[in-house]
Amino acid sequence: MASKKKGGLANQNLLHALLPGAKLDKKNGGKISVKMGISNDIVMFNVGGTKFETYRSTLCSQPNSPLADDTFMKRHYNEDRKEYFFDRDPDVFKAILNYLRTGELHLPSFICGPAAREELLFWGVSDDIIQRCCWSHYNSWNSTLEALMQLEKDRKGSMDEYTSSKGRSKGTAWEKLQTKLWKILNKPNSSRTAKAYGYISLIFVLISIASFVVETHPVFDNRVKILKPGTFDASRNVTSSFPYNTSASFNATLNNASIPKDTDYVTVKVTHPAFLAIDISCLIYFTIDYIVRLIFARKKFQYMTSLMGVVDILAIIPDYVQFIVYAIHPEMRYDGNINYIAILRVARVLRIFRLIRHVPGLWILIYTLKSSFKELLLMIVFLIVGMLIFSSLIYFVDDRETFKSIPHSFWWSLITMTTVGYGDMYPVTELGYIVGSFTALSGLLMIGFSVPVLVNNFIMYYKHLEFAIIDEEAKENNKDSDEEDDKSEKRVVYNNNSSSSPSHVEEVKLCNGEEEAT
Repeated sequence: MASKKKGGLANQNLLHALLPGAKLDKKNGGKISVKMGISNDIVMFNVGGTKFETYRSTLCSQPNSPLADDTFMKRHYNEDRKEYFFDRDPDVFKAILNYLRTGELHLPSFICGPAAREELLFWGVSDDIIQRCCWSHYNSWNSTLEALMQLEKDRKGSMDEYTSSKGRSKGTAWEKLQTKLWKILNKPNSSRTAKAYGYISLIFVLISIASFVVETHPVFDNRVKILKPGTFDASRNVTSSFPYNTSASFNATLNNASIPKDTDYVTVKVTHPAFLAIDISCLIYFTIDYIVRLIFARKKFQYMTSLMGVVDILAIIPDYVQFIVYAIHPEMRYDGNINYIAILRVARVLRIFRLIRHVPGLWILIYTLKSSFKELLLMIVFLIVGMLIFSSLIYFVDDRETFKSIPHSFWWSLITMTTVGYGDMYPVTELGYIVGSFTALSGLLMIGFSVPVLVNNFIMYYKHLEFAIIDEEAKENNKDSDEEDDKSEKRVVYNNNSSSSPSHVEEVKLCNGEEEAT
């Protein structure tokens, strides 16, 4: 039996060697089908300096192909060399010829997807017929290009209005001022002024974050004593000398002549005056910065809805809400039960994202998470399924005192699958050990399947961002050098003309391309 298979394979190989493109159909009694012409009908091609020979009937196997169009072929025919010359990629043309011979389109894996797409478009071949074995490479190249183009568009954001108008030689004074100041605000490396403003903004961001963090240290725990609510009537006027006094002095109209007792006081935490001054200063700066950006942005709605616009507004809204609430209800300043005020103060940590303008890698990290939403969603689905399965198993096979319920076991399965393992919950039975082992293994598989996609996206985006920054800096340097050359050329021409007779030269106009008046 093995000898028959071997003999059949040898016959098939011999057939392909004698007649390339021939197929042996065993189901139809060994019928041979050939998509080739006769030997005296050979066409020669010179594609990018590489010679190709094939039968003319092979070119006609696809009637819609330009190679089957006589008018198209005549335009590229070289009478002297008796061949068709095309200044195209020979590797892709080789794949096209194989497609015409065999009916299957296979592309080399080393050819860039967008370049292959252009070649296929020229030869009139649709990329829908690419075989599955080659489709992954081809699609990967094109998907990467589309992702990088989207990255560049999102990275510029509202800067598109600057890049689209910077080439204009004319414009109103306001438009020129908008362009110049917008460049200073958003491109710290564009000039010395922009770099100085960038450093100032960076300092305010760091001071604001440091104040938010250091304020919680016990050294700066500033507490004062105040009277409990309801001790005085609504007409009282309370004056406090905090933070340095351990008690407060009050000037009030009492409902009765009794002096408040120690039990009538309560100790509360108040903001240290130094941190209060820092918060107000940073709030003023961030407010002015946002207003200036909003004024000089040509596309104001686009800036307000962009990532940086949202970050800028979230950096100041919590403070204004807090000040308004305290102004309307001063007693809330000392009420520890008002938790939503504390939540608003936590929102100050969002100011850290203002560093995106100065640390491109931080923006790439956020953008990677945003663009990899499908992969993250898939990982979350895997995690939820694993939590449901393994928490149910551990509940039925292990100690009920530790795993009190299936929802209570979600925490254990989550921590085990993510390979954290706090040790607050763990199995104690033999079956529990088995379930715990499979839980940990499934978590490793989940991480191994999902994390590499995020890592590859981050590396791709970060490398592209580095290239884009270097390319922009090179263009800026070339632009500055060209402007310097133009100025020096103008000075040389002006000096040469000024050395002539004053009556001979009336005016020299070089900037706008007008003729010289003599």
